[in-house]
Amino acid sequence: MFRMINPVREYAWGSTTAFSELFGWAASASPRAEIWMGAHPGDPSSLELDASAAESAGLAHLAHPGDSADSAAHSVTLPEYLQRSGEAPGSFPFLLKVLAAEQPLSIQSHPTAARAQAGFAAEESSGLPLDSPTRSYKDPSAKPELIVALTEFSALCGFRPYAEAAAELSGLAEAMARDAGGSAPTVSAVLARLQQHVQAQEYSSALEYLLRSGRAEATDAAGELSALLADGRLGSGLHADAAQMLQHIARDFPRDPGIFVTLLLNRLLLAPGESIYLPAGNLHAYLHGVGVEIMANSDNVLRGGLTNKHLDVDELLSVTDCEVLPVPHCPVQEMLPTPPRRLRYEAPFEEFQLEKFEFPGEATLDASGRGILLCTAGEITLSAPAASEPPRTLTLTPGTSAFLPETAGHRVGASEYAQAFLATTSHFSPATLDSPASHHYPASHDSPDQEHPRP
Repeated sequence: MFRMINPVREYAWGSTTAFSELFGWAASASPRAEIWMGAHPGDPSSLELDASAAESAGLAHLAHPGDSADSAAHSVTLPEYLQRSGEAPGSFPFLLKVLAAEQPLSIQSHPTAARAQAGFAAEESSGLPLDSPTRSYKDPSAKPELIVALTEFSALCGFRPYAEAAAELSGLAEAMARDAGGSAPTVSAVLARLQQHVQAQEYSSALEYLLRSGRAEATDAAGELSALLADGRLGSGLHADAAQMLQHIARDFPRDPGIFVTLLLNRLLLAPGESIYLPAGNLHAYLHGVGVEIMANSDNVLRGGLTNKHLDVDELLSVTDCEVLPVPHCPVQEMLPTPPRRLRYEAPFEEFQLEKFEFPGEATLDASGRGILLCTAGEITLSAPAASEPPRTLTLTPGTSAFLPETAGHRVGASEYAQAFLATTSHFSPATLDSPASHHYPASHDSPDQEHPRP
């Protein structure tokens, strides 16, 4: 087992306070958005190699000869470690993150594996450089995602029932007529056009209109709507959660047609511990909050608004499921009720498995494959399997993590309240809904996109 040195990514949508408040880190003057844990070539984690860790992993030649077992003598990137272990550096299948969003991330969809392979091959054949800003496919892989809220977390995902969207559009139109008079005619025109698409049950046509054929009109309407929201003239005419969402978006994207796309999507607020998973084709956006996110190790993102980046509207429409979709709350299985409490998030993806531990107590890890153990609260002790020589332990504090070359047999415990997440490369068969060992926690209905990098 190895202590990890993880990159902290700064994007304009990040937070200057979230990691300080949650993990006790020093205050930051710049917005820290994501902690990355994995072998992603864009910013891989490194592994600390003290003498005993290096020896147990067969990497003793990397540690300095005079180092004691307690010293952090050297480090090696996770891709380098995998390569030295006889694996391809790109073979690690997931990226684990802590994501802190102060501003909205882009509206986006991800492709299926087949669509990603075809799109990547086509762009490769065209000669489009891999780092081109107009490139849609950076790799030939799907990008399934799962996010578990650490704080109250607001998000949008999937197209909502038509009746709900029609009611929201009507409510906004009525607020415009009552509170804005005739001062925003373009907003009224865009709302009327969207209402036509919704009544015809054609979300794909509504998306195409906002992002392409009617983009100029929708851009002007977004500017008018943002000005009204900034003046507070529409607050009394909208439902509180809709007004709050629109005001939050308008502050950062005052002329983005994506503000109208948000009215067509399911809106939710996750309480800490609640989760959603995002399969291919689900149009979604994270708006605000902190969560533990795990995803396949892919960069394939098709954007649909709230961004200054390239929009490939044709590909977005091809990839996105424009049917009405239920909110994909992730089923949660509670393991045997002995301390520590142990929850398994049963997203239907083969690339990763995610569990959460709530201490006090001690547990022996039984998942197979490589793993990452992340501490998110309190202080936990990680011990190597009993047969390990020499015996090794690591202490993890909030915001720190450890890499496990083979997860099974490691022990994790804490004498007081603590919380940890375990991500592994193993896959499991989801429990049936009527399993006596499982309990499902519905999320509240009231409620790694790398946008806007800092210069």
